Amino acid sequence: MTNNIDPVEIENVEIVNTDEVAVAETKKVKQPKNPVIQNDIMRYKKNKFGANLALLGLALGCLYFLVLYAQVKNNNFYYKWPIAIDVIYNLFFLLFVFLFSEQVKNYNRKMFPFQLIIGGMQIVRIFWLPLAGITETAYCHIVGVEFGGAAITTGTFIFMTVCLAASGACIIASAIIGYIRAKSVEDFVKKVEAGEVDLNAELKKEENVGGEVDA
Repeated sequence: MTNNIDPVEIENVEIVNTDEVAVAETKKVKQPKNPVIQNDIMRYKKNKFGANLALLGLALGCLYFLVLYAQVKNNNFYYKWPIAIDVIYNLFFLLFVFLFSEQVKNYNRKMFPFQLIIGGMQIVRIFWLPLAGITETAYCHIVGVEFGGAAITTGTFIFMTVCLAASGACIIASAIIGYIRAKSVEDFVKKVEAGEVDLNAELKKEENVGGEVDA
């Protein structure tokens, strides 16, 4: 038994389905975000991205000096006074970078220059102890025979270099992002206080746009 289907009915079904898809696509279209509203929201949100970048730089710095201190052994190349200076510097490094992360999180750009300096110092440190360890000759005695070679392996040098470079890059990036966002928030607050921006009007405009989209 054969079912007879009217071609006209098929066309009508296709048209209806096409219209439904068009309506669905129209509803999915998002309206562009209001920059005034976004700046207002930023005042009450923490700058977690910039702060987390600083903390990542701190963690990479920790990895570096853990590997460096593992190379310190009795009477070897690193068993000298420079390692003591490095230990003291790392204590201040941990303290300041954590402080920087809190400053960035709260849109405070007063310590921006110091954060850039600390980030740059991480990169400069590559040319101190890590470079000295791979270029200087260290000697050891095995069964009465003296052997000479680099104080650290090439792999160790590369790992410490990557950690320091990445740490410095994260801290500098955190400083730049923190400065830009803090400056943006400060400028917006000044405009609001000066009456150049009417938040109530912008909120009403946003509500009207939202109502039209829902309709």
